[in-house]
Amino acid sequence: MKKILTVTLISSLVAAPFAMAKGSFDDAERMLKAGTDYGITHFQSIEFDDDRADDIEIEGWMGKDWFVELDLNGNGDIDREQRRKPKGEVYGLSADDVRDYLDAAQQQGIQTFEELKVKRSGQIQVEGDDENGRELEVDFRAGSFEPVRVKKDH
Repeated sequence: MKKILTVTLISSLVAAPFAMAKGSFDDAERMLKAGTDYGITHFQSIEFDDDRADDIEIEGWMGKDWFVELDLNGNGDIDREQRRKPKGEVYGLSADDVRDYLDAAQQQGIQTFEELKVKRSGQIQVEGDDENGRELEVDFRAGSFEPVRVKKDH
């Protein structure tokens, strides 16, 4: 019995950081609001940090000149910010578009949110877990809420 408890405890401690690196869609909404309040107009990435489960990383553009990376804690407060003036075109999604893609991903079965990423090519990728805790990835093309790919881990 002692051996079973030890194995169970060790297993849960090893899995805990991965299980906590996901959030609810309410968490995503709070982070979108924090990013918008900060001045982000085009979101490129929203991700729950694997290293610190309460933290969220947001990347995006403030207007046309500044690219910003924010690390937010679970309350939506900024722990770290980095701005730079990169060369290249602005791309990403508005906060409303992010909400629409998160809704579309939820309709495909994502129950807990891990990451939304927008690629320069126009691909939008939403990752999370389904109701059984299995990883689920839903890919979209910019301008369409119909998935081009749904990948489930079994």
